[in-house]
Amino acid sequence: MEGDIQNRPGELWALPNYVGLPEEPFEINLKYSIGEFLAHDLFDLDGNQPVEGEIMKLTGSLIEVNPADEAIEFYKERGDEFQMINVVVCCYAFERIDGRLVGLPYHISLRPAQKNGKPQKVEPELLRKLDLSRVLDGFPRYMGYNPFSNTFGLYVIGNAPIAKDICSDVVGIVYKTYFLASKYTNKDVCDPGLCTILLGESKGALSDYRKFRFDRYFKTFTNITPVKIWGCDSPIELFLLQGMSSLGLRPEIQMIIFSDGSTFPSLQNMWERGKRTKAFAKKITEADFFFEEQKIAVFCDSVAYHSSPEAIAKDKEIDRKLEAAGIRSVRVSGRDIAASPMECARRIFNYIND
Repeated sequence: MEGDIQNRPGELWALPNYVGLPEEPFEINLKYSIGEFLAHDLFDLDGNQPVEGEIMKLTGSLIEVNPADEAIEFYKERGDEFQMINVVVCCYAFERIDGRLVGLPYHISLRPAQKNGKPQKVEPELLRKLDLSRVLDGFPRYMGYNPFSNTFGLYVIGNAPIAKDICSDVVGIVYKTYFLASKYTNKDVCDPGLCTILLGESKGALSDYRKFRFDRYFKTFTNITPVKIWGCDSPIELFLLQGMSSLGLRPEIQMIIFSDGSTFPSLQNMWERGKRTKAFAKKITEADFFFEEQKIAVFCDSVAYHSSPEAIAKDKEIDRKLEAAGIRSVRVSGRDIAASPMECARRIFNYIND
């Protein structure tokens, strides 16, 4: 089917909820998989965005999902148009946590609503007519959504059945929806309070975070190609993650590791490989998966990027630096994962429990 991930290892088909979504209701709770920082960052993406100081003044600092009449009039006078942006989550597994069934994300991206193959634009007056608090009613989702190739089959709202040949990991679930203004002023955009607190006192890190938000969340779409925010970069990473999940392993995904052993979730292009600020200049590497408690970093090494003498020497140097920081490395070849992600997952399980 269009949008499906190709060359799936046959042994994965027997996993629970691998084909189709669970029959019982489930929730998407990002904090279980992506960490407190990014979970809070994405949670604020609803209503009209970005939140500007001028709008705060007009509404008495009261910002709700549905924009106030004062905000609508401000947008109309300024000449704004809006794009409807969906925050799309793909899940690798479903796990019962605190009595609730929870979808565990492996990829998060932004995708604009489209019309005739182009990003759709709407006037401010439409926001007055819409109840934005109910935009997600009907469980909207993209069927056959392949985050690695940016293709999908259908956009569905309501109780449309899922075809038996669609795996659950290619159902893109709309987690949040926001309407992006076209003429906002960068300097007037408000920062999410909790995220800035979590970044600490580093002015450089805060500056990078603001640039990241403008570049990823608040950049007008010129085409319908989705923008990746976080998650696995390749199918072999997904397959290994699914294998590990079947054994009860829940690693953190795409973690930056620094020379003092500290970690931070990897946000797409946020720090340009850690070179832009002093706060993140001491980055060792970005691990595909990381087990915080055991201090183990897992890497999925493809033949294309990890087989040359130069690449092998680089990987060994990274492993040496990680060991100096008190972190052990596990490297798994893409060829082995494609042959048997379950066997690779068992190797990691045994390494952790050795």
